[in-house]
Amino acid sequence: MSGQIIDSIARSAPLSRVVLGLSLLLTTALNNLFYIAVIQLLISVSLLIAMTSGGRLLKESIRLLCWLVIPILLLHALFTPGELLVKGMAIPVSIEGIQLGGWFAFHLIAIFLSALVFSRLLSKDEWISFMLRIPGWGERLVPYALLLESGLKKNGEIVRQEYSNWYSCGKKLRQLPIHITTALTDTLNESGKDASELWHDWDRRVLSVLDGSQPVKQAGSVATTTVVIAAAFVWLIYLAGGV
Repeated sequence: MSGQIIDSIARSAPLSRVVLGLSLLLTTALNNLFYIAVIQLLISVSLLIAMTSGGRLLKESIRLLCWLVIPILLLHALFTPGELLVKGMAIPVSIEGIQLGGWFAFHLIAIFLSALVFSRLLSKDEWISFMLRIPGWGERLVPYALLLESGLKKNGEIVRQEYSNWYSCGKKLRQLPIHITTALTDTLNESGKDASELWHDWDRRVLSVLDGSQPVKQAGSVATTTVVIAAAFVWLIYLAGGV
């Protein structure tokens, strides 16, 4: 069943997928009800599992989210005034802080995963086509989009390599700044190399994309307007339902 849904989404027009992704992202970001956030989170998780092999992307995202969620929970639990969870504790942990931090962390996870679904609904070429439809700025964004693809891949490899080096050293905290600095330096060097390669191969990689997008750009303003109107319509429906 899920495979049929994903196939139907994949065969739909790119504009329809943009509207679907924007609707999910906007309603998730604007929602302030827990049970609706649970439903939205389940939808995002189901789509990510169906769109990626075995939910590989979801597993990697969970590891990243742990670094964001845990500090949020700790900061809210320790610094939000309210009734203490256990009276007489040396560390004051409030019940209100746990509730507020838990909701904020859960909402952040739901927004992050819905944004991840949105980014996966279109291919790289389709995203570039939509970038070209942005009046005045579209053509300037294409080189950044081409650099982003290779940059994300290489940056991930650099981070994994430095983490492996840190792990092999016993995960000593005093060594962590050194490995972070090395990762940042390597990332900047690789970014410079990618930019230089793109400049030398500009005609094939950039101009070919711009030349092939001329028919798309002619209908760009209409498509962009349609997306904005659809997103605004979904937003209004959501706000009307919350009144």
